[in-house]
Amino acid sequence: MADFKTHLTVSSIFSSLAAITLSTVFPASPKEVLIYFTMGLVGGILPDIDSDSSIPVRLLFTFIATIISFLIVFAQSAHSSVLALFFMWIISFIVIKVFCFSLFTRMTVHRGIIHSIPAGFFCWFLSTIILYKIFNFSNFTAWMAGLFIFTGFILHLVLDEFYSLNLFGDKVKKSLGTALKFGVAKDLKSTILMYLAVLFLFNFTPSYKPFVSAMVNGKSYATLQVFPKDHWFKKIYQKIYG
Repeated sequence: MADFKTHLTVSSIFSSLAAITLSTVFPASPKEVLIYFTMGLVGGILPDIDSDSSIPVRLLFTFIATIISFLIVFAQSAHSSVLALFFMWIISFIVIKVFCFSLFTRMTVHRGIIHSIPAGFFCWFLSTIILYKIFNFSNFTAWMAGLFIFTGFILHLVLDEFYSLNLFGDKVKKSLGTALKFGVAKDLKSTILMYLAVLFLFNFTPSYKPFVSAMVNGKSYATLQVFPKDHWFKKIYQKIYG
């Protein structure tokens, strides 16, 4: 399978390109663009979160704990003192980094159901719910951020399958077919629970209709400009030279 560096690099490139493209199509603030990029980056390395002893996975949990802790603080910043916000951040970080990580590693097996397509949908719906109902992001932003996580997640699985082909070796690796999958035949209990969890979460997501309507509306892409009409970096040039 692809290593952590490869997943991080590919997810960073994808998230950057997708977030920049999105900002030219739909009205998006710098904060929203940064959230999209972050979600795509996290999604790109999230499938390996079930690897108990991996240092990159520990770094991932640290990163996730940091982001979530800051979001919790930002949601309360208008009503709390500096010390209260600081302790809130510390407590949130410790709970996620220590207790959630320990519980998660005990309950999961590497390359199990977490490393599958339905798990990608689970992460999409869960992140959408959290961003919309807890952190009060708009319907579109919450769904789009979730989509970034899902796309990064699937990209990770595809990369692992590609590396399993062992194109530069003599034979196909045994890991072929264990990454991009819809379930685990040897663990039907976890597979069924994952599908039930996905259906359960979907019932709590905000209405998907406004998001889908905006995405399929051809007028939304009228402002998309892949290549410059006259010359590159026109606005920067005008600001420097008037």
